[in-house]
Amino acid sequence: MIELLVQSSHWQLLLTALAFIALAGVEALSPLSGDRGLRGRRWFANAALFLMGFGVVFMASPLILQSAAWVQAALHFPPLTGLGLPAWLLVLVSFLLIDLLAYLSHALFHGAPWLWRLHRAHHSDTVMDASTGVRHHPFEALVSAALQLMIFTVLGVPLLVVLAYGLITTLWQFVTHADVRLPEPIDRALRLVLVTPGMHRVHHSVRMDEGNSNFGMVLSVWDRLFGTYRRRPAAERAGMPLGIEGEAAPNLTALLADPLRP
Repeated sequence: MIELLVQSSHWQLLLTALAFIALAGVEALSPLSGDRGLRGRRWFANAALFLMGFGVVFMASPLILQSAAWVQAALHFPPLTGLGLPAWLLVLVSFLLIDLLAYLSHALFHGAPWLWRLHRAHHSDTVMDASTGVRHHPFEALVSAALQLMIFTVLGVPLLVVLAYGLITTLWQFVTHADVRLPEPIDRALRLVLVTPGMHRVHHSVRMDEGNSNFGMVLSVWDRLFGTYRRRPAAERAGMPLGIEGEAAPNLTALLADPLRP
């Protein structure tokens, strides 16, 4: 299990770097807003947060998985792998379950005040581009990973599917946060099933009624199912104010200290 974690971590770092380079190139060729807002400082801060969070989660994962295994054994909860499902159906059910729990976890980070203090750094970016996708406080990354890995292990979701979903989500976050001008008919068609840049941009609005919506990570169906889907006309999205009302984008030191403030 530890060897699998190490191997997947190497692939995640490599593919994350390649995906960011690719999306940054697309943003340069076809930008939506074109606003880069101190791009060098932002990219440094966002990359630093990602690497710190990645390191913390990597070091804590063995302990989290072992603790989850103890809980699963104590509860005697029937694992998904014990239901006798065909391999393709097990993977499909596992993916849908993981994405649903990711949606619920995201909504929880907005709804619980102490979790919002961890998640707030992600929304403090007043300029949105691919790098915003990995702008998460290390403590948020740790709490989110612990919560989700615990649940997935107790439910008996195959670890390989969990790791694959984690990689898919990281890559898709670059896409959904990218400052790209995607033709509206394509964006509209894709968001019938998937979270798109146009859909997720609304989630980063300074208006909290919009910020507390569109919680989906990969699939958009959960927002539609639970009534948290919001949309804005394409003409309004490019210039809409982003970030947190009345707050300037903080530097790296302020981002790390952000959970300590009210």
